[in-house]
Amino acid sequence: MEFIEKGPECAAELSEYLYPIWHEVFDPLMPWEEAEYIFRAWTNPDAIVEAISKGYVFGYVFSEGSRIGLYSYRLQDDGRFYINKLYLVKDCRGKGLGSEAIRMMKDMARSSGCTEVYLNVYYRNERAIDAYKRAGMTGYRYKESIGNGYFRDDYVMSVKLRSSVPHRG
Repeated sequence: MEFIEKGPECAAELSEYLYPIWHEVFDPLMPWEEAEYIFRAWTNPDAIVEAISKGYVFGYVFSEGSRIGLYSYRLQDDGRFYINKLYLVKDCRGKGLGSEAIRMMKDMARSSGCTEVYLNVYYRNERAIDAYKRAGMTGYRYKESIGNGYFRDDYVMSVKLRSSVPHRG
């Protein structure tokens, strides 16, 4: 598996790529209008460009030479690694590739000196929640207004990272 970073010049392409994946994941979990509102607010090309300007990294997930998903993360000033997005195409879900991607992101965090990995996951996205639990994450429910009568209703999940450097006693 490989992560290929893309810059702000690819924002429209990234948004267009994620659009059908987003709706595959969220349409069964929430009303279409709500899924569309959230996508347009957080993942339109201008929002991606703005996020990149604030230190978020976006790119594609590849496996065996094929593009299988999209990722985004940010190294926080407080030493934590925030997984902003991790979406795989439908045919690649349930095959261990998501778990591998999470492991790789945890390794990236560790090699960047981060002490914790965290993310937000929609409270009804049980498949993703289970995957994050298998990766050692725990969390708490968090809800806030995101405008237009909609709410961000997520679990904030995290895992502390052990150093990859052995301690000397």
